[in-house]
Amino acid sequence: SPQDVPTKLVAKAVPLPMTVRGHWFLSPRTEYSVAVQTAVKQSDGEYLVSGWSETVEFCTGDYAKEHLAQLQEKAELIAGRM
Repeated sequence: SPQDVPTKLVAKAVPLPMTVRGHWFLSPRTEYSVAVQTAVKQSDGEYLVSGWSETVEFCTGDYAKEHLAQLQEKAELIAGRM
């Protein structure tokens, strides 16, 4: 759960201010939930950490046709060696 994350320690490990540009590799047909926090460094060196955002829940779609073609190609190569 988001409350289990020591946000201040996480924030101090990263130079701030910053913009986080997340890049995650998501699996197809999978449910995800995402919540974020922000941290701002104050003049005394401490970080002001926001509350958690609302949680966004979403489900990824199926594989794209080109990905299925790649999987089929790999399967056929493996089958040909067996």
